[in-house]
Amino acid sequence: MSSSRPWRWGAAVVAALSLLATAACSGNGAQREAAAEVAKKDRYGGTLNIGLSADPGGVDSAVVNQVWRTVARALADSLVFYNPETKQVEPWLATRWKVSDDARVYSFTLRDDVTFHDGTKLTAKVVKANLESLNRPGIHSSAKTIVQGISTIKTPSEHEITVEFAEPNAAFLTSLSRAYVGIISEKTARLPVEQRQKWLDGSGPFSLEEYVPNQRIVLKKREDYTWAPKYFRHDGAAYLDKVVYKIIPEDSVRNGAVIGGDELQFIYWVNAKYVPQLQNAGLTISKTLNPATGTELPVNTSSKFLKDVRVRQALQTGVDRDEFVKIDSGGVDQPATGPLSKDNPYYSDQSALLKYDPARAKSLLEQAGWTRTGSDGIRVNAKGERLSLRAPEDDAGWQVLQDQWKKLGVELVLDPPLAAEANEKLLSGEYDIAYWYASSPDPDVLRANYGRTTGSNRSFIADDDKTGEELDRLLQEQNQTIDKDKRQKLVDAAARILIEQGYEIPVSNDVDIWAHSPRLHDIEPVGLDQYLINAWLAKK
Repeated sequence: MSSSRPWRWGAAVVAALSLLATAACSGNGAQREAAAEVAKKDRYGGTLNIGLSADPGGVDSAVVNQVWRTVARALADSLVFYNPETKQVEPWLATRWKVSDDARVYSFTLRDDVTFHDGTKLTAKVVKANLESLNRPGIHSSAKTIVQGISTIKTPSEHEITVEFAEPNAAFLTSLSRAYVGIISEKTARLPVEQRQKWLDGSGPFSLEEYVPNQRIVLKKREDYTWAPKYFRHDGAAYLDKVVYKIIPEDSVRNGAVIGGDELQFIYWVNAKYVPQLQNAGLTISKTLNPATGTELPVNTSSKFLKDVRVRQALQTGVDRDEFVKIDSGGVDQPATGPLSKDNPYYSDQSALLKYDPARAKSLLEQAGWTRTGSDGIRVNAKGERLSLRAPEDDAGWQVLQDQWKKLGVELVLDPPLAAEANEKLLSGEYDIAYWYASSPDPDVLRANYGRTTGSNRSFIADDDKTGEELDRLLQEQNQTIDKDKRQKLVDAAARILIEQGYEIPVSNDVDIWAHSPRLHDIEPVGLDQYLINAWLAKK
């Protein structure tokens, strides 16, 4: 993904921090008690109107960014479900599975009662078509990475499928729980990629009724839906009749609409500075932590000045992460304490290496030969070169980094590319410092981003970099290891190298804020995905 959110938050008032610290994830106790007294049979009906700040660009999250958090999760189910409480994978469209000891062969047995919105049935042949379709040009990298390395797919019976990888892939099962690997009808899977953005026949609790770009996306309930994950304790169709996503770019208009409660009952990605206004108006405020990486900055080690590990280490220790989150998100996000979020089942605490120490940062730069400072405050080496770095974004967060590093004598030029060119340029090595973001609750996101043998090698680690070679070995091996304790040790070792060597600079872990009408109940997050199967609207 190109970035964590479609926009970044500005500074928030102190009151917002206090309110968020006490906000319950599903409303206050009185609301929950009152809702519990409403019989399930009385929860059916109604239209939920959700405000989005921008059109997601399509409805298929295998093709476009961000829609996996919203529309796509309601339209398409996955083979397995990731339980956010136990952090274990559980049955969904697949009733059971077997994984070989070397994590190369995955065999699934599918439900035999599932149909797609177009009336066709879920079969092993359909799942095979889905997996094959994700390895095509135009498919988003988050989905494509999951199926890379598959050597064969076999369908021994109508509801059995076996996926074999050329090399071990311990992350595959968890990855299959993501919305961008949601299973769609065979017809949809075989559509040209650009058409998949406009229409999708999945097996989810809602089907697509209408998509009018930059205006609205309308979903309607499937009356015959009966296969929600057990986690939701919901045996039949969704309570809501319809869900309408309305594109409303202006914050003030979107906030006013949800405060009124008639036009909207829910909004995403709330700017922290609006929280006091929204909560004082009686809205429920909730927040959810990204279970993967959050805001991370891959460092281009092939860049002229960043080949020197001391410069990279100076940048690492020269980031005041507490100040960053206060300004960038109003204190809502969490300062990074390692490459992975605390909500990741393989979280590795590297906070000791991420302490803000500007004196050490300056000493490292001087050791690297940046001993003189020009009239503009930027360091100069013996060749007269200025220590100037280039980055691909310009927002409140990057301006904080720009200011912090300038105090060290490092210039950070903020030069965003055109949106259509962003992903290509981030992978080209054009920038000294880049950005990336992941949301999968598995440590293999580190290999996907920084692996050299397999992975994107976003830090451009050279073949002759011996420490980089060890990092790559660890990243590859963790994805070949099923034993949790052994895998954790490998992840810990890789995380330490990533931080110590300055191959990446983790800055913050994103926390999404939601605001919704007190009439809306049981709208549930699983990671950053939103599930609507249990959502219902109390009568006015």
